[in-house]
Amino acid sequence: MNTETQLQQLETAIRQQAQTLADSHLRQAQQQREKILAEAANRLRLHEERETSLAKTVAEQEYRRLVQASEIKMQAGLDQLRWSLIQLVMTELREQLKQLSHQPATYNTLLQQYLVNAANLLEEEELVVEVNAHDHALLAANWGEFAKMVPTKRCTLTVSARHFSGGLLVHNKEDRIRVDNSFEGLMERLESELYQVITTQLLASVMPTRNV
Repeated sequence: MNTETQLQQLETAIRQQAQTLADSHLRQAQQQREKILAEAANRLRLHEERETSLAKTVAEQEYRRLVQASEIKMQAGLDQLRWSLIQLVMTELREQLKQLSHQPATYNTLLQQYLVNAANLLEEEELVVEVNAHDHALLAANWGEFAKMVPTKRCTLTVSARHFSGGLLVHNKEDRIRVDNSFEGLMERLESELYQVITTQLLASVMPTRNV
């Protein structure tokens, strides 16, 4: 084999080797590129997942905040409605009590019951019965007969210096011990119970908002 032929064969071998190496490096480069792209895509996916999760968390927090704010506002509105209804009923109740003084038969019986109740609670034999000016005019003419409702007591009728719309205030002569059966006194003693009854009766059907 002559020298020229040998050189050609060597060149061919070198070119084949170069091509093989080039192909190998190209494959490696392609694989590296694909790996880099895959890692970048994975990082991007993880970043998007984190951003999505963060956005979801922020959105959920904002939603809960809005719901809580809405609940608080709604609860405040319902509480205000409850109080308004209670005050309205209490006002109407006071007005109905006042109207009793314009129903002589019913009112007279009620005053007798108030006097008997007070007399049973007070041990003293001499009692002072205070009423307002309107009721004094109603009772004075027949006070002796009226006072027979408590035969064991000596009851003196007087116009009260205190202001009350109806009922009566009974106390001993020294005014140290008294039973306040005026409408205002009764309402004050029964206030908590009346509020509870009114709330239960008027608002029992209102759905609790704190469990929304």
